[in-house]
Amino acid sequence: MGDSMRAIVLSGGGARGSYQIGVWKALRKLNIKYNIVVGTSVGALNGAFMVQGNYKDALKMWENMNFDLIFSDKFDEQVLTKNSNFELFKTYAKGILMNGGMDVSRMEATMDRYINLDVFYQSKIDFGMVTVNLSNLKPITITKDQIPKGKLKDYLMASATCFPAFKIKRIDGDMYVDGGYYDNFPINLALDMGADEIIGVDLDAVGLKKKLKKVHRKVNITYIGPKNNIGNFLIFDASLAKRGIAFGYNDTLKVFHKLDGDLYTFKKNHIRYSYLKNHRKIEDELKRILESKHNITKELIKHRDYQKIWNQKEEWQDLYLRSLEYLAKTLELEEVEVYSLLKFNRQLKKAFAKVERLNFDLIERKMKERKVRGLIHNKYVIRYIYELLMESKKSDIVKDKLRTVALILPKEFLATLYLSVLK
Repeated sequence: MGDSMRAIVLSGGGARGSYQIGVWKALRKLNIKYNIVVGTSVGALNGAFMVQGNYKDALKMWENMNFDLIFSDKFDEQVLTKNSNFELFKTYAKGILMNGGMDVSRMEATMDRYINLDVFYQSKIDFGMVTVNLSNLKPITITKDQIPKGKLKDYLMASATCFPAFKIKRIDGDMYVDGGYYDNFPINLALDMGADEIIGVDLDAVGLKKKLKKVHRKVNITYIGPKNNIGNFLIFDASLAKRGIAFGYNDTLKVFHKLDGDLYTFKKNHIRYSYLKNHRKIEDELKRILESKHNITKELIKHRDYQKIWNQKEEWQDLYLRSLEYLAKTLELEEVEVYSLLKFNRQLKKAFAKVERLNFDLIERKMKERKVRGLIHNKYVIRYIYELLMESKKSDIVKDKLRTVALILPKEFLATLYLSVLK
């Protein structure tokens, strides 16, 4: 790491905090060290683990996450079994109205179990966090050397007090609430602490974010954040937490170019291999369909996505990945997997084989009105386009119909072209 000062900045995000443990897991695999950890709310709690270096404890805590680990209040069984947002809201609302917020003493006990003051303060890794003093309405940005040893856990809890859902935290007579009310992604604090390289993990949760300040030194910032759904920030559940960890791990390795993909995750270079193997087949199939003097063909050739393919532009490779991932999302492939090309294609074909061939009259009527998108699940639209592709090899009438589809539904059409070359 040389003389550079690398900081890990962890945003707030409640139950989504498991994602940050997945990022830490990946950083360990990549042997990326750090001098500073800065966090707000759950980011402060996770940050304390990172300062201590007790990764295994943090992983164990999150993999066993549940409401009982956080709250003394009991949650209705429907919240636990059905993941009902309505029941969840009712429970939190009841806690707010009856008790001024949920009692998080269990979370305090959990932190008591895992935070070792001696290890924390003897660590060479610096630490900073954000909270808000509600008594005087002032934000508090505080670093390790400013936090009295006996008050560390109090300040960590103060930063994570998601008021009004959680009860206000009191320290020396003053009332404190979640640091997200001031800065939920405290990169500026890391800059103030001397960081010139920052890895920022933003959970994209509710909270204010400060504009990045200007500093008179070169600072390299790498951003990592979830692109998949990692759950409600107020639902504490072990299965959701494990998915969050997996997504954090995958996304970090993608950011550092050890894995590929965007919404989905692929082994390194497997998408590139797929493109090299299949792009000519897709281009030839597209040209076959466009072979006509019809005006609609001229419209198709002008379409920006078809232009990328037609003119062999660099963006065609990005479009290729988007088409694959759209197809995978439509056919409901598991997003948390790390796919080899062989496994991905096998799963696509298996999922597609389960899609029924519906009566397509309604689709075709709505196609003429250009209202088909959103009418039925897109997997049935993919099936419809696929059937047209197969039939168009024998019928110019079907080929004409397919051109209309390609113009109205380019995303679905390109995704189906990939599926067709697999066969």
